[in-house]
Amino acid sequence: MKTLQTLALALRTLWRNPLRTLLMMLGVAIGIASLTTMTSVGEATKQQTLREFKNMVGTFDVVNISPGGGRTRGMPSLTTVEPTLKFADAAAIAAELAGVRQVAEVQNAFDIDVKYRDNTTASAMYGISANWLEMHSYFVAAGNLISADDIQSLARVAVIGPDVSRELFPGEDPLGKQIRVGNVPFQVKGVLESRGAGPGGSSLDNIVFIPVTTASKRLFNRDYLTTITVQLDNPDEPDPVVADITALLRERHGIVPPGEDDFTINNPRAAALRVSNVRSTLSAVLAGTAGIATLIGGTVIMGLMLVAVSERRREIGVRRAVGATRGDVLSQFLIEAALVSALGGVIGIAIGVSAAVVVAVQRALPPVVLWQAVGGALLLSVAVGLVFGLQPAWKAARVDPIDALRS
Repeated sequence: MKTLQTLALALRTLWRNPLRTLLMMLGVAIGIASLTTMTSVGEATKQQTLREFKNMVGTFDVVNISPGGGRTRGMPSLTTVEPTLKFADAAAIAAELAGVRQVAEVQNAFDIDVKYRDNTTASAMYGISANWLEMHSYFVAAGNLISADDIQSLARVAVIGPDVSRELFPGEDPLGKQIRVGNVPFQVKGVLESRGAGPGGSSLDNIVFIPVTTASKRLFNRDYLTTITVQLDNPDEPDPVVADITALLRERHGIVPPGEDDFTINNPRAAALRVSNVRSTLSAVLAGTAGIATLIGGTVIMGLMLVAVSERRREIGVRRAVGATRGDVLSQFLIEAALVSALGGVIGIAIGVSAAVVVAVQRALPPVVLWQAVGGALLLSVAVGLVFGLQPAWKAARVDPIDALRS
C-alpha cells in the first residue's frame, strides 16, 4: 500500500512540474529513439544484404570451384585464367567424395551479343548442367528450365532472364522464338522469374542459360569449365568436404607440396557471413553512440533532480515532520526518476520504431522491429533513471527536516 501511495505521489509531483518533467524525459527519449532506430535499421540492412547475396548465389549449401589459385586477380573467366578445371574433375568429385550431394558444371562468358531480328543486347552467357538451376533456386515465369535431355542431345535451347526478354522481345512472347548468339541459333525455352539486383547493385536478370554441352561443343568450343558447383550434404560443416575436394583436385592436377593450388574454392555462406559481420559491426558502433546519448539523458535527469531537491526542501521537511522516513523520501525520488526515464523510454521507442519504418520504406528495406531490442531499450531507460536518480534521492533523504522547515 505504501508503495502505491509513493507511486501516486511521484506521479502528482511530475504532473505539477510539466516543464521539468518534459526536459528530463527528452534526453532519454532521444537516446532510446536513436538506439531503437539504429538497431532496427541495422538488422533490416543485414537481412537485406543476406537476401541479396542469397538471391545472387541461390543457396548457401554449395561451394564453388573456379580455376586459378590465390594469386588470381579479378573475376575468373574463360580467358583470364589458365583453364585448369575439366569435365572429368567434376565427374570425379561427384563419384569419389562422401558428403557431396550433387555437382554442377558451368562455362560462362560476359558481354556476349544476343540478337533477335533487329534487336541486340549484351548479356552474360552461362552454359550449365541441368541441375545448376535447381541448386541455385532459379524458377521460370514462363516455359521450362534446361533439362537433362537438353544436355544429352546438345540442344540449342536457351532460358533467358527478364532483362533480355524486355530488350529483345518488347511486347512479344519470347517462348519458341529463335535468338542468335554469335552465329548459333537458339530457341527460347523459358523466361526466368526476376531476381532483381545483387549486393553490388548490378542486375541479375541480364542473363542467358544454355546447356553446358551445347556451350562446349557448339558455341565456345572449349573442353574446360569456369566453375564447378558442389552441393553439400551438410552445409553447416563444409570444411571436411572442402579439404577432400582440395586433396582430390591437387592429386588429379599433379600438384605436390610446396606447389600452390591452381584452383580456388569459395564458400558463399562464409562470404555472406563476412559481409553480414561488417554490417553488424557498423550497427553496433551506431548503437553504442545511441547508448552514449541515452547516458547523457541520464545525466540531464540527475542534474534537474538535484536542482529539484534544493527547490523542494520545504516539501521534504513537511513529509519528514508528518512521519515519513528517510527511506520513504529516498523511494519517492527514485520512483520519480525511474518513472520519468521510463516514460521517456516509451516515447523514444515509439519515435524509434516509426523512424525505422520510414527509413526502411525509403531505402526499400524490409521493415524490421527487434522486439528484444525494444524490451532492452525500455529496461535500459528504467535503469538509467534509477542509476542517475540515486544521487538526488540520497541527497533528498539526508535533508534535515528542521532546517528544511526553517528555510
